[in-house]
Parts: sequence; structure tokens; C-alpha cells
Amino acid sequence: MIRGFGVLEMLVALSLGLGILTVIIAHSADSARVDRKIAGNQERLEAIFHAVDTIKSDLNRCGMRLQEARPFCSIQPFASAAGAFSCSYGIADEPLQEAALRGQQALKVVAGESFKKDKPVLIYHAAGQTWEYNEIGYRLDGALVLKRPLQNDFAMNSTVVALKKVEYRYYPAQRALKRKVDDGNFQPLLEEVSDFYVTFFPDANSVLYRIEINKKEQVRGYIFLLNLV
Repeated sequence: MIRGFGVLEMLVALSLGLGILTVIIAHSADSARVDRKIAGNQERLEAIFHAVDTIKSDLNRCGMRLQEARPFCSIQPFASAAGAFSCSYGIADEPLQEAALRGQQALKVVAGESFKKDKPVLIYHAAGQTWEYNEIGYRLDGALVLKRPLQNDFAMNSTVVALKKVEYRYYPAQRALKRKVDDGNFQPLLEEVSDFYVTFFPDANSVLYRIEINKKEQVRGYIFLLNLV
């Protein structure tokens, strides 16, 4: 005769089953926490790498297409302050197809897509050491119409440079490093920043920056501004 499970045996079996289930649940919870921690660390590293790459990219372009004009223009491609810096560079340049006179607003230029509405421009003539800043009001076929009349005469083959300015600023209360392009708004570049430091060495045309994350990790960079040499 086959005897079924007794009450005591059933209780033992249930206890063992609950114990095994508890171990499985605890292990799963620990694994989930580990996975979340790994994913969080990976996301933080990717955010740091992205911020560093963006900073390096902007600094490597600082002063680009402005080398010829800098000796006679009041151009400062790089500026820094406590927890902030800015850099400017040209993203495209084109020669004037015909001379432009003072008071004129249309420039005869075969311009690419970088020369768009509201874009700031530098116009200069190296031989005559004549220059001025302006902004593009709109485009016509083969011409740029400026927002303001020219203040100077410019000979044919004078250079028109489409400018870009980027600014970085550390917001301690928000623990964020933010970036702004031209007249746009500051957008978060990196979160959980506990300190940001930058200094410029004019004799070496180089920049040292340091980003501190959560008062633990530090990222440092030393970059030569080759376009300022």
C-alpha cells in the first residue's frame, strides 16, 4: 500500500520550497541592482566621453579661419572666466565676387549652407587692413543681404567668414556643465558635475581644463590652440 505525504512532510517540503524561492528572488534582486549599477556607470562614462570630445573639438577649432585677420582685427578667439570659457572660429569663408561700398547691404558671394540667416560674419580685406562684423539678414541667389549697412569699402576678393561662437558655463546649483552655440540657450552637456576649472596660458597658446564628477572622479585635459599660433 502506497502512503501519501503526511502533514509534517508537506510542511518540510513547503519550507524547503519557500527557502529556495527566497534565495532565487534575493539573487534576482541583487543581479538587477548590479545590472542597474553597471548600466548607470556605463551611461556616466559615455556622457563624460561625449563632453570631453565636444570640448576638444571646439578648442581644436578655436581661431580657425581667423588667422589672417587676427593681426589687424580686434578678434579674441578664446576667453575664460571662473567656471566658464568661450571660443570662436570660422566655419566657412568665401571671397567677394565684386567690390562692396560703404552703405551697401548686399554682398556678391557664392556662399554655401554655412552662410544662413542670422549667422554672424566677419568681413575683411587683408591688404587694406579693413574689417567689420555684421549678420546675415537673408540670402539671395549669389548674394548675402546683411542686417546693417557696411561701414567700410571692401575690394573684390575681400573675405567673408561665417562665424561660430560656443560658450561653456558651470552651474554649481544645478551640478551641470552647459554649452551654448551663438545666440542660442545654454543646454546641459554633463550632469553631476561638482567642479569645473579652466585656465588659459597665453605664452603657450594652450588651455588646461578639469572636470570633477560627484567629488570623486576627475577628468583633465591640456590642449594647444594650434590656430592661435
